[in-house]
Amino acid sequence: MSLDELSKKYNVDLSRGLSNARAAEILARDGLNALTPPPTTPEWVKFCRQLFGGFSILLWIGAILCFLAYSIQAATEDEPVNDNLYLGVVLAAVVIITGCFSYYQEAKSSRIMDSFKNMVPQVCTA
Repeated sequence: MSLDELSKKYNVDLSRGLSNARAAEILARDGLNALTPPPTTPEWVKFCRQLFGGFSILLWIGAILCFLAYSIQAATEDEPVNDNLYLGVVLAAVVIITGCFSYYQEAKSSRIMDSFKNMVPQVCTA
């Protein structure tokens, strides 16, 4: 494509560039000449994914079943054995501790990736 065809296609004067009106029109239509960041996931959603995603949901189900078994024992026996209660507490504690640790690791890696993004210029120039 020749320069004349290009200037006609984009309505540009090769010696003076865009007129102020045309530049304002393009700015209103296309926005600023900058990279737009992708939408981010809220931190509480990331935390909940760590607590309730993958294998953690199986551990939560196991803890709930242990609490349910203990409550059935407590309702039917005078002195129920506390094994199911202890197991449910331990399972819940394991899920919470590993979820917090996983969230911390993910947040730490996200901060490192954000620091890499800050090294790249956000404005494009030709």
